[in-house]
Amino acid sequence: MLLIDVRCGDKVKIKEILGNEAVLKKIEAMGLRKGDTFEVIQRWGRNLLVRNGNNRLVISSDIAKNIEVELIETAVCSSEFKPCKRKRWRWGWFK
Repeated sequence: MLLIDVRCGDKVKIKEILGNEAVLKKIEAMGLRKGDTFEVIQRWGRNLLVRNGNNRLVISSDIAKNIEVELIETAVCSSEFKPCKRKRWRWGWFK
């Protein structure tokens, strides 16, 4: 499974870093190494916010496509969209 496929609230472990040397150096410069465990806190469009201990990182989808991960734990994140079930009131004759 790639990091881009992980849902909000999942805890994952890095299995492999794919790509050329330039991509590998970028990922290692951010502090992510093979065997690290972290949690996906939030997804912002094409970006992922992850927490590794006390550190938080924003990873773009281009880099996330090059990180192969193993799913450790699945959890529902509070930031996911939950539709409202209340009745909507309309104006005038549109009721």
